[in-house]
Amino acid sequence: MPDATKPLADPRFPFANPPYVSRALAYLSVAQYDALVSAWNYKSKYNRKSPSKNDASVSAFLPVTDLPAYPSEDAVVAAASHSILVAMFPGEIPFLDAKLAEAKDARMWAGMNVQSDISAGEALGRAVAAKVMSKAKTDGMGAANNQALTAGMIENAKKLGVKTPWASQEIPARPPMLPYFGAVTTWNFDKATMVNIRPGIPYLEDTKEFQKDLAELNEINKRQTREQSRIANFWADGPGSYTPPGHWHRTAANAAFDAKFSEVRMARTLALVGTALMDAGIACWDTKYYYYTPRPQQFGLKTSVGLPNFPSYTSGHSTFSSAAATVLSYIFPQKSSEFEAKAKEASNSRVYGLIHYRIDCEMGLVHGKKVGDYAIARGKADNSGL
Repeated sequence: MPDATKPLADPRFPFANPPYVSRALAYLSVAQYDALVSAWNYKSKYNRKSPSKNDASVSAFLPVTDLPAYPSEDAVVAAASHSILVAMFPGEIPFLDAKLAEAKDARMWAGMNVQSDISAGEALGRAVAAKVMSKAKTDGMGAANNQALTAGMIENAKKLGVKTPWASQEIPARPPMLPYFGAVTTWNFDKATMVNIRPGIPYLEDTKEFQKDLAELNEINKRQTREQSRIANFWADGPGSYTPPGHWHRTAANAAFDAKFSEVRMARTLALVGTALMDAGIACWDTKYYYYTPRPQQFGLKTSVGLPNFPSYTSGHSTFSSAAATVLSYIFPQKSSEFEAKAKEASNSRVYGLIHYRIDCEMGLVHGKKVGDYAIARGKADNSGL
């Protein structure tokens, strides 16, 4: 397992997994948004024009507007991003340092800012990021991989009626991924709410409903279509990828780009989607380790899209996707049917890939929508007028 205290040791920290990615992108996007909100406060206060507006001899190589130049919004975002990413990805510091220098130089070379615009933006971005990181340092992530708790979780699942608790199918058995991530601090609701919206117990082994779900997987195993295989692989988002949260961040960024959003509206979009995705991960992992249900592979099924090393119910793909699609449908209502269709396909992909039972995916979609609704409530109350 990667060790956060020895990030450059083999295997290097972090190992990309859905909870870690959701957390990294949430803190990154929140820092970017808060930094831009702060920057606009000071832009309005000082109202300094861009260099070419003050001096006609200055050539600008990018479009110039009447918006204030001090502090530089580009430097604010770059510095805030650099601070968060260095903390989250300590093995990438040389790369991140180079990117920060390039981002600052680009504004000078383009004639868009003077040095004091850049310096003020960098200082403000770092100050905002420090506040965001103070939350990250106390959100409970340090205890998320506490393996000592799994024995108690298994006993709880047995008391609930789970006959065959989840067990690693790898040889040798690998420790479960982040069994205590469900205790990490959420953004848009409290712990009592998370318990209240936790899905009910799934179908147990001895029920007709469970046997029906298992029969569906066996049928797909025998007669998987090319389209089912395509969908399973397209949405796999396994190790080495940006994982499901990254997939939905890309979707959100593309939608905001197509809508020609400003920097602030883009940042707000990613912050709302990012916090919803992290909350979805926390709530889903709480559910997974509360019920500790077995994977289909414990009943003889195989998969071609990689076997996750944690309990089955509910589906992470379904929960992440539904939460993101719910928030994006609020921001881009004209595209709601498109986002809902993507979430449904992502959910189905886990059945087609023989990773999840149907109930895991259906309840994950329901759970994710509830998580997304809390992010929407926060968005409606943020005084942005959007």
